[in-house]
Amino acid sequence: MTMKKKLFTSGIVLAVMLLLFLVYWYYLAKPGSLPTNEELIAEINEIYPQARADVIQDTISIDEKHVLVPFVSTNEEYGLSYLVWEKHKWKVVNIDTKGYPMLWKIEKNNPDSYYLVWNIQPSDQLQYIDFYMTRDRGFRISYGTEHYYYPKVQMVQRVNAQEKTYGAMALPDEWQSFMSSLMKVEEASQPQSLFYEMPIGQSIRIGFIPYDKNDKITELEGSINGSSYTIGDIQLDFVLHLYEEDLE
Repeated sequence: MTMKKKLFTSGIVLAVMLLLFLVYWYYLAKPGSLPTNEELIAEINEIYPQARADVIQDTISIDEKHVLVPFVSTNEEYGLSYLVWEKHKWKVVNIDTKGYPMLWKIEKNNPDSYYLVWNIQPSDQLQYIDFYMTRDRGFRISYGTEHYYYPKVQMVQRVNAQEKTYGAMALPDEWQSFMSSLMKVEEASQPQSLFYEMPIGQSIRIGFIPYDKNDKITELEGSINGSSYTIGDIQLDFVLHLYEEDLE
């Protein structure tokens, strides 16, 4: 092999090694340390000045690449910030000035990765929150011949809201199993068409009912009507405010 060919081969090897290193560095390397509270406050306010972040209440690890950051603003509003490890750095991908309950879907079609998140204003004086997963009963005729009946489904998980105003909770195992099974059935039953696609899992509702210290249903007057700012890839769904007439 001539010197020219040797140099050419060595150059290719080095280029491949560099490419592999960059892929590892940007996409596969383990996440580094989280920014300090001061750095988080500065970044939140730089990205979205309306947030007016003043105090970081906590950093809650959802998994090694996703972190929930509840915060309090200078005008005493309780909000949420969402961090994701991307391309070898922690990025703020969403900021909510209010902590109204949301469903964070880390992986869109994987209920095992869904988390309920919230940061309720203390002035709302909650004692606990009942989170619900429901599906209404129904009937469907497919292709004119197959008849399907869907029974009512209703599951509940209670969360103490007195000790902490904020939190992140993975969906209960029973909810995850039901949602995964239903998604598989809905996906298999969809007609194969380039022009038709029904959102998977649309028949499922995630909701909540907040209660005060007298076990009475209350409103989240201090935790609604906020604003948000999204600057990254994140799937957040509203959690419905339910009432007793919505339940069985």
